[in-house]
Amino acid sequence: MPIAALVLIAAGVGGVAAQQYYPDSVSAGIDPGVPGQPESSEYANIEFTPDAEAHPDHADIRWTLQMHFNAINTRRYETWKTTVVAAKQQQLPEDKWQREYATTRDAAIKVHRIEPGPDDSVRVLMTFVSTQDPKDAPAGMQSACLRWRVVYPMVVDGGGFRLDTNSLPGSALAVPC
Repeated sequence: MPIAALVLIAAGVGGVAAQQYYPDSVSAGIDPGVPGQPESSEYANIEFTPDAEAHPDHADIRWTLQMHFNAINTRRYETWKTTVVAAKQQQLPEDKWQREYATTRDAAIKVHRIEPGPDDSVRVLMTFVSTQDPKDAPAGMQSACLRWRVVYPMVVDGGGFRLDTNSLPGSALAVPC
């Protein structure tokens, strides 16, 4: 029971931290299909705030995130697998992953902060926009465009960082664009 309570507390802290560190402008408007806004592309452009850029592991974190979002945008499951922990790979075998990300395009990715986590892990506070066929959107959020505010846990695994999104449930908030 104490472990479950700690997980719930950590999730709540992650959600509060995400709301605290994300600028209000995120909810104001990024439409990847509007001229003058970030374009939707198969290759994700990842921006770091000066604070996030100052983190000593920012280059490795950028590489992992770049590979992760590019793999989603280009439907390359084998590449995506190299960016997530084994438990996430088991949760999303290729056929399920291909169905869930069939029409997803991620863009306007911005890392706001990188905070230390437990056991040499980090928590990456970031925002991004996903576009997809509404039927492919997450359950309860059937929208062609979603603005995400997330805290992604990253752990060192296999010599590099990997996303461990299962370890911090409730750390993603999405609203329709």
